[in-house]
Amino acid sequence: MRNIFLAVFFVIAFSSVGANAQTVFIPQPPVVYIPLLDPSRMHIQNQVFRNTINNPLPKGGAKNSKTTAKAAVDYTVFNPRQENYLPKLLSQTGKGNAAEQRQAEQFYNSQIEMYERTAAYYRYPANDVAFALEYFISNNYEIYYDLVTVPVEKDPWAKRATNGFERLALLNTKSSRKVTPEQDRAMYFQLKEMLSAKPEFRKMTDEDKQKMTETLAITLGVVYEGYMKAIEDEDEKLIKQAHEGAKENLEKLLGVPIDKIKINYAGLQLQ
Repeated sequence: MRNIFLAVFFVIAFSSVGANAQTVFIPQPPVVYIPLLDPSRMHIQNQVFRNTINNPLPKGGAKNSKTTAKAAVDYTVFNPRQENYLPKLLSQTGKGNAAEQRQAEQFYNSQIEMYERTAAYYRYPANDVAFALEYFISNNYEIYYDLVTVPVEKDPWAKRATNGFERLALLNTKSSRKVTPEQDRAMYFQLKEMLSAKPEFRKMTDEDKQKMTETLAITLGVVYEGYMKAIEDEDEKLIKQAHEGAKENLEKLLGVPIDKIKINYAGLQLQ
C-alpha cells in the first residue's frame, strides 16, 4: 500500500468576532504526510471500480445496494477514539506561532465537527468511510457547480439574470441540478459496497479509517468555508478559486476530468 501526501488545496480566511473588534485569521494549510488515504484513491481510480460504478443497478437500485451493504457494514465503519488525530498534526506542521497554531487546530477540528453534524442531521453514521467519501464527493460537486444553498441576492445563478422572470428560471434550473437526498443515499451504499469488496480496505484498522475520514472532512471543509466566505463577500475571484479547489479535490480523488463526473439516482457515474 503506497503512502501519499495530503495537500489542503485552498487557503481559507475566516472570521471570529470578539467583544470590541473583528479579527480575521488565515491558516496556511500545510502539505503534511498522511498515510492511508491511498485505499480510497486506488479503489476509486482503478478501471474495475469505474466499470462497477457505471454498470446499471438492478431494478430497485439503491434498495438492492442497501441490502448488500448491510452485510459489509463492519468493513466501512470504525470505532473512533474520542480525540481527533489530524487537527493537531496539521497545525503543528505549519509555520505560525503558538497562537496561530491553536487557531488552526480549532479550525480543523471545526471542520470535523461540521462533518459530524451533517451526518447526524441526515441520519448517517459519522464513523463510516463510505459516508465520508459521499460527503466529500457530493459537496465538492455542488461547490463546483454553484449548487450550494446561499442567500438569493448573492446566488451566482440569480446574478446571471437580467430580469425577474429569468432569475426565477435560473433558480429553478439550479434546484433541479442539486444532488438530492436519494442520490446521496444511492452513492453512499454504492461506495460502501465497493469499498467493502476490496481486501486491502478490509485490512484497514480503526485508526486508518478515522484518519481517512478526518482527511476527507477537513479537505472538503477548507474549500467549503472559502466558498461561503467568497459568496458572502461577493468576491468573484475567490469564488473561482473555490471552484478550482473543488475541481481539484474531485479530479484527484476520482481520476477523471470534472465534466466526466455525474451524480444521479444510480449514484456516482464516471463517464
